[in-house]
Amino acid sequence: MAVAVRQDLPSRMSFPSIIMIDPSPEAAELARFALWRAGLHCAFRACQDVATARRCLLSGRRSGDCATPSLILLESDMECGDGLELLRELRASSHLAEAPVVVFPSHDTEGEREALDAGATAYLPKPIDGERYARCVVEMVERWCDVSEAAAPVQEALTRESLDGLPGHPRRRRDDLVAPGGKRWRLS
Repeated sequence: MAVAVRQDLPSRMSFPSIIMIDPSPEAAELARFALWRAGLHCAFRACQDVATARRCLLSGRRSGDCATPSLILLESDMECGDGLELLRELRASSHLAEAPVVVFPSHDTEGEREALDAGATAYLPKPIDGERYARCVVEMVERWCDVSEAAAPVQEALTRESLDGLPGHPRRRRDDLVAPGGKRWRLS
């Protein structure tokens, strides 16, 4: 499968930044795929545990070297830590106090009141059906993020710049890519 969501796109583009904190790699990949399939270009990062999420969200903020994410999707029932405790930490951080955080639990454990009290922007249990789950992720991004640039087609120059330095497919020349619609891109 092609790279659908890039983390290293040039800074002049203001794609939404999505952080998903969920122990399930399958849930993160389905979310990533849903955004790609919907044609939304996003910087997407998945953290599988609370410790990784803390490093990703809070350490960078303390040094001021990271931008505030456009949306945080948080599984509240984490095995190796309490997701709601992390949410309280995020709300105590001056950089993340206003970032939209949707508590997105695997099971509706009647934790909505606790999540909202901890500072969640919204509470939405994950749909069990894969198609509904994918649609739900896309709808959350469209609701909470500025998707004007995310939904725009990626320009040829940006594509060329993003592919620079990446190895090409062994059976395809890098200067002979075909864009949707049959247009040929020359990247030399």
